[in-house]
Amino acid sequence: MAKHIIVGAALAAALMLGGAQGALAQRKGGDVVIGISQAPPSLDAQITSAQASRNVTLHIFETLYARDENAKPVPELAEGVTVSPDGKTYVFPIRKDVTFHNGKKLDAADVVASLERYRKVGASPALVAAIDTIKASGEHEVTVTLKQAQSTFLDNLSSPRAPIAIYPASEAAKEAGKIEIIGTGPYKFVEYKPDSHVKLTRYDGYAPNPKGTGRDGFAGKKEAFLDTVTFRFMPEGGARSAALEAGQIQFNETVDGPTAKRLGTDNRFTIHKVMPFGLQVIKFNQAQEPANDVNFRLAVQAALDMEEIMAISYADIYQMDPSWLYPGAAFHSTVGSDKYNKNDIKIAKELLAKSSYKGGKITFITDNLRPNVDTATLVQQKLKEIGVEVDIAVSDWPTVSKIGFTPTGWTFWTHGFGIEPYEGPGSVMAPWVNGLSQQAKDPEIDRIAAAFNAEMDEGKRKALFDAFQKHMYDAAVAMKAGNYGVFQASTAKLKNFKPYRIPRMWGVWLEP
Repeated sequence: MAKHIIVGAALAAALMLGGAQGALAQRKGGDVVIGISQAPPSLDAQITSAQASRNVTLHIFETLYARDENAKPVPELAEGVTVSPDGKTYVFPIRKDVTFHNGKKLDAADVVASLERYRKVGASPALVAAIDTIKASGEHEVTVTLKQAQSTFLDNLSSPRAPIAIYPASEAAKEAGKIEIIGTGPYKFVEYKPDSHVKLTRYDGYAPNPKGTGRDGFAGKKEAFLDTVTFRFMPEGGARSAALEAGQIQFNETVDGPTAKRLGTDNRFTIHKVMPFGLQVIKFNQAQEPANDVNFRLAVQAALDMEEIMAISYADIYQMDPSWLYPGAAFHSTVGSDKYNKNDIKIAKELLAKSSYKGGKITFITDNLRPNVDTATLVQQKLKEIGVEVDIAVSDWPTVSKIGFTPTGWTFWTHGFGIEPYEGPGSVMAPWVNGLSQQAKDPEIDRIAAAFNAEMDEGKRKALFDAFQKHMYDAAVAMKAGNYGVFQASTAKLKNFKPYRIPRMWGVWLEP
């Protein structure tokens, strides 16, 4: 399947501006203000999966294992791991050179307390559900025993979704949301002013990973040159852009395509492209007619023009790709591509005639994010061509997400999958296990996911993920429209920045 990235010529030229930055001299000093669209609901990293929280907390806290630039798990606070032949026991030697922001030296007791805390209050409890016991097997060694072998265990430990952050044992003993914000990362917490900002300062006692050879995803050698980093909460995109142009902020977390094109022609600014940042997904509620009928779902899948959906919903930055993982991922697959982006009205009508749908309006729920409304509108228009009537119900995200995880009140729901395809095949499969996202159990998905988690052979795991993706298309469990990206903008004085899942402020510096 061919892949297409749509980027304006002026913008593409602007993206080349950063290529020569590596040769510039690094310098300490400077204060960077980042405009972000939402305030973090908490800075207790373990208890929230909010992107706004990750933006901040992954500068403060670190994990035993982290993800490299290609999302592969690599040691961070652990020196490595020894896994028993049966795949159930993991022994982690802990680095001896690490100091918390309060001056305490990291030891095994901190790791044990932090992992135990996550088992109680962590926002993604499935990450640690396989753990049986955790114990300090030495002053700087931790042994974790699993209930059964789990091939995704290191993936889970290194997940940035709701990070399994390591705290001082004294803080790990506290309730959710009650901790002092003390980590081991390159920046330390200064203040959090609700409705305004979070401020961090460089931690000069930081010990970079000695095995790190440079910036590498959420791992590698983290070098902090900036004096302070402030995350300012600015929900309105126009206000963030105006603040960047006025010099009030130095980095804008996300800008729309037209603004990126305009700023890209001004040498005071640099445009950065995060591609891909998410998958645009269209879900079916299989607990209700007519979406409980596989012929109806296949009819919808056959009818849709996914490239039209992406070209309008993400007009300036999208990528056509049938895989439920990002390009470059180890298990990236094209299985099922024969059913992707068909745009075949004839086949769709034939499948619809075999289905239980005999007319009547069905509901498409969406939040008020413009690309999601555009997606719903395009699905509505296309399905009208095959005789399916769709009503669109637009609400705020909290309302829509609550409805979308219940078996009534909707037939279609669209939103982005961002962190799941980054984390890997286990995370992509998890939302469909036990019928969570489709509201009806799918025995084949449950079987594949269970086999995948228990299988330690990489080749067999790849085959299992291929089987999962094939089933997603063969049964039209849900539909992927395509990959979308995000544009970011910074002052041209911010040097050596490289976009990633968060705006990493290590390895970058400011020119006067």
